[in-house]
Amino acid sequence: MDREGFAHRHSHLIIILLAGVLGACLTLVGIYGFRGHMATPQVLADVNNSAAVAVQNAFVDVAARTLPAVVNISAEHVTREKAQPDLNQLFKDFPFPPELKPGPDEKTPGSGGGGDEQGQGQGQPQVERGQSLGSGWIYSPDGYIVTNYHVIQGGTNIKVTLYDNPNDDRQYPARVIGSDPRTELAVIKIDAPRKLPTISLGDSEAVKVGQWAIAVGSPFGLQQTTTVGVISAKGRFVPGGSKYIRIGDVIQTDAAINPGNSGGPLCNVAGQVIGINVAIVSPGMVPGNVGIGFAIPANTAKTILPQLVKSGKVARGWLGITIEDLDPNMRDFYGAPSGGALVTGIQQEAPAAQSDLKEEDVIVAIDGQKVRDTWELQKHVSERAPGSELTLDILRGKQPMQVKLKLGEMPAKYTGLETGKAAGGTESALTALGLKVAAITPDVAKALDLGRKTGVVILQVDTASPAYGQVQRGDVIAKINDTTVTTVADYQRVVADAQKAKAKFLIFRLERKGEEGETMTVVADIPTQW
Repeated sequence: MDREGFAHRHSHLIIILLAGVLGACLTLVGIYGFRGHMATPQVLADVNNSAAVAVQNAFVDVAARTLPAVVNISAEHVTREKAQPDLNQLFKDFPFPPELKPGPDEKTPGSGGGGDEQGQGQGQPQVERGQSLGSGWIYSPDGYIVTNYHVIQGGTNIKVTLYDNPNDDRQYPARVIGSDPRTELAVIKIDAPRKLPTISLGDSEAVKVGQWAIAVGSPFGLQQTTTVGVISAKGRFVPGGSKYIRIGDVIQTDAAINPGNSGGPLCNVAGQVIGINVAIVSPGMVPGNVGIGFAIPANTAKTILPQLVKSGKVARGWLGITIEDLDPNMRDFYGAPSGGALVTGIQQEAPAAQSDLKEEDVIVAIDGQKVRDTWELQKHVSERAPGSELTLDILRGKQPMQVKLKLGEMPAKYTGLETGKAAGGTESALTALGLKVAAITPDVAKALDLGRKTGVVILQVDTASPAYGQVQRGDVIAKINDTTVTTVADYQRVVADAQKAKAKFLIFRLERKGEEGETMTVVADIPTQW
């Protein structure tokens, strides 16, 4: 091939390559130029007008309306460890080498002297103070706040932090108005200098699985936290803290609920409370959210909260029977294919004992409402007021019958409150003074060998209380400062007022039974530790 032919072919190849490169460049410019000029504004327009933005704005609106009415609650708790062993006694017969054997006034090696830094010697119980954190929400403008029972149970020095006013960073002392372990609800009260924002209760019966759910509270102490999820299920059961308690019909959600969220609201997209956050499933060593949380239904709260505010406790109907669920074989044996509650025992002098109800009867309905298991029976009965008259549809020997009876009032131990332990009722929890007091009832008077039938008696004195050593179990409180104390409510009011006024001391006038059985008057000057 000659040089001219080679050059000619080479020039044609260059032209072809340049044409290809130019074509590719023009194509890219055209594509991206078109996108930049036409597509980008269209995409932005779609985003700004999408349903997703509407939902986002709904969440923003819920947060704006609910956060000012959601509070942080803290309470002190006293924990006691096992008594530390007295090493001198433990090693008294140990054959120490002569050079290590303690003298008559010396301590055993390793005993560390005569006590710890708190002045608690060997063999004495070690007392520690801890603090629990929870959430709550404002129920009424005058300072009534809803939370969980376990948030304030056994707590002292309960304090509330508000978030409706950014200039108010105070912690308000709170007093327990009432509590109901059976539903895990409690009401506390603060005295604020202004009307407070509230959140309204919605209709939990209208809630549907798959609907949005917004949880608000203080998980792990992180105040004013909002999380979003959906309603995962309804009608769940959560085991309670005693054999008599089973929290039922709760709402399940995957909105993140963690320790510290307890007592906070679970809201719908309208900003209404559809549930009160109460528990989580946490299989790990450290409690945390795995997408399964529970909330007490708002409709349960609608029934319970007014009673707690008014009387400090919930009065429930009571039959006085023991019952059992029916398995498939038992359903066949008793002729109850749809289930029911089998009566396995009737307590003496209980309402059921005054009726025609008998053991081995199967209760299948109450006033026409079906009863398929023991939970439904308990629910139907406890929702009715003491004194209500009921008609029970039963099966006896597979034959249908009806039994009429009048309900009594459920004893305190079946509600999770021992006799007289309804907060705001006849017994207080440990207060800010570290005292537990109770109204004097015939049972209390007999147990403590008191010479009087009325008044307020001290049941417990916290070892870390400023009153420890001055007052004791069995002391009857006659007056505090200038106020006569005749009820637990009197005691709680005086202590709350003193705490609010930051009083440095309180003067207790007490009646105490002496060694010879005589009643003597004791005056105690108790400093405060607010």
